[in-house]
Parts: sequence; C-alpha cells; structure tokens
Amino acid sequence: MTAKQYVKEVGKLLKCRASKKKEVKRQLLLEIDRAVSGGEALEDVLKRMGIPWDYANQYNDSFDKAEWKAAKREKRLKIWGIVLIVIAAILAALYWNLPKWSDISESTIFDEEQLKLQAEEIIRLYGDNDFQAVNMRVNEDMRQILSEETLQLTKSQIEETFGELLSFETIYVSEVEQRGKMYAMIQIRVSYSDRDVTYTITFDDEMKIAGFHVK
Repeated sequence: MTAKQYVKEVGKLLKCRASKKKEVKRQLLLEIDRAVSGGEALEDVLKRMGIPWDYANQYNDSFDKAEWKAAKREKRLKIWGIVLIVIAAILAALYWNLPKWSDISESTIFDEEQLKLQAEEIIRLYGDNDFQAVNMRVNEDMRQILSEETLQLTKSQIEETFGELLSFETIYVSEVEQRGKMYAMIQIRVSYSDRDVTYTITFDDEMKIAGFHVK
C-alpha cells in the first residue's frame, strides 16, 4: 500500500466535515513523508500507525459532538444534493421525450398550405391503393414500419368501402418538437360517398411521412 492509498482509506473512515477531513489527510501524508525522508521504510511507518480503521478511530474519538453533528448535517446535505440532481436529470429526460406543441402559424420550418397539399396528395394515393407511392414518401426511420404491406393491411381492416372522394376538411394542423426534432401533424377528415375517414399524418422537417393513421 502506498502512502496516498493509506491516507485515502483513513479519510473514508473519518467522521468529520470535509474541510476537517482534508486537513487531517494533509497532516497525515506530511507525517508519513517526513518519516520516510528520515530513513524509515514506508512499510514500517504504516505498520507503526496501524490499520486505517484504528488510525481513523483515534481521530474520531477526539472529535467533539459539535464536529460529529456538523459532519452528519454535511452528509445529509450531500445526499439531498445528489437526490435533487437525480430528480432534475429525470425531469429533464421526461421533458426531452414529451412532445411540445405549438401553433403552425408560428413555425419557421413548415408552411400550412404546403402541408395540406402534401397530405391531400398522399390521401388520394392511399385511396387509389397506390401503397408503393405512399411508402416512397415515408422517411427512412419509418419506411419499414409503414411498408406497402402495412399500408394495405390498415386499409383492408376498415370494413366499409370508401367510395368516391367528395371533399377534404382540415381539422387540425400543429407543429411539435420531440427529442430535439421538429415535426408537423395534420388531421384531415375526408368525405367519401360511402363514409367519412379521418387521416392523421405526421411530417418530418423534410416533408417526409413520419406517422400515418387512419380511422
């Protein structure tokens, strides 16, 4: 064991404030260095001082109640400081993952009219069963999830036929930030001759499809 290792172990066992502990460790290291400089072998010096537990307890026994209380208070504050840091980190992570919505009119990335036109084009392609063309407009992250087969399956699960497309009615358009990325979400109700269908389409900042839902 080196002198620094011995002093470090003693420091861990001291029941006093950090400032007091620092001073004790400094004096102990100085004492060891002086003994070694005087010709005594380090091994003999450490043996004479005893195991770290015994040496630390010599100091602990000399500390008054005020020092012990101050040490306990300092330790509690340190623990609470760590707890608060952990809580802050958790809250920051939750905030990072939660979507943050804003009015599309305030967006510096997306144009509302362009979003509507793009969404209407995709809806027409989907209604015409051109699933390949829709899939080509999906971004790389979602292309495997929104595959041609998946798009076809979502439509087949709607029991009623759509019929002829009659009109588009925009319900909601918004910008959303999530995990540091910007998206635009648009909901459009489409009137067909046989039924009404609501589409929810999410676009990334390159106007690629990042989400597609039909009900």
